[in-house]
Amino acid sequence: MPSKRPVVVLVLRLLLAAVFMVSAVAKLFAIDDFELYVFSYGFFSLNASYLVARVCIAVEFLVGLFLALGWWARWVQLLALAMLLFFSLFLCYAALVGRTDSCQCFGRLADFNPAQSLLKNALLIVLVLLLVRFYRPLGFPKPSKIRVVLSIVFVLASFVAVFCISVPDNWLYGGEESRYDKVLLEEAVSPGGALAEEGLAEGHQLVAFVTPGCPYCRMTREKLSSIASRHHLDTASIHYYEPQELPDGLFLQITYGQRPLILLLDNGVPVVTYHYRNINEKEIEGFLR
Repeated sequence: MPSKRPVVVLVLRLLLAAVFMVSAVAKLFAIDDFELYVFSYGFFSLNASYLVARVCIAVEFLVGLFLALGWWARWVQLLALAMLLFFSLFLCYAALVGRTDSCQCFGRLADFNPAQSLLKNALLIVLVLLLVRFYRPLGFPKPSKIRVVLSIVFVLASFVAVFCISVPDNWLYGGEESRYDKVLLEEAVSPGGALAEEGLAEGHQLVAFVTPGCPYCRMTREKLSSIASRHHLDTASIHYYEPQELPDGLFLQITYGQRPLILLLDNGVPVVTYHYRNINEKEIEGFLR
């Protein structure tokens, strides 16, 4: 009677490969949420978070790819197991500090909180251990030269693809000016203006014009909140304004309909403007201090 082991190995390999690859692709197409999630923990700067997020995606995709091909089997199995254990420890930390938001494991395809994601990882760890148990031969057999060359090509191609499909914001966007009505804004924050009572004409202030329902406005709030939290900035100097909070269509008149629009005001005079993509963590920290 033929052994069922090859079938079991194939099923386990393809199942795990699909999970890793789908997870990587889902993160890539929700990269803004994923890199913001990485940044929100305060382990990395904003610019470093762009890189860390993309490296995680590329490595996760490669693990899935090599699982599907059956190449470097023992090394890939150990890497998959190590990744799952590492992220499980991270999720334990997330749960301990009270995080209940989505862990971004599958981007926007599934909204798993840390506890749910831990259960998912536990199941995947069991499947990897089963694959280790059933796979033969044991050890780390020497691969052929063509496999080595193709593996290097796949690794390079995966990293290049991730960084080309989603170029990090700090590689694409600099300090370009955003269009807005500077004169009208200065009039609004000056004595007697519509925003005079907000105290924007004194000291260093950050003003963000946002609209409800705008995903980039939501992420702007989260990004600025993370910057303020990690650098212990005075949140009283960070102001958000939505259209309904300003009189007589002032929001659209100032912003020309662009949102989010973020400005740094020095005694009521705009000195720096940002949109979502070119927010500069170091510049904001230095300015608001």
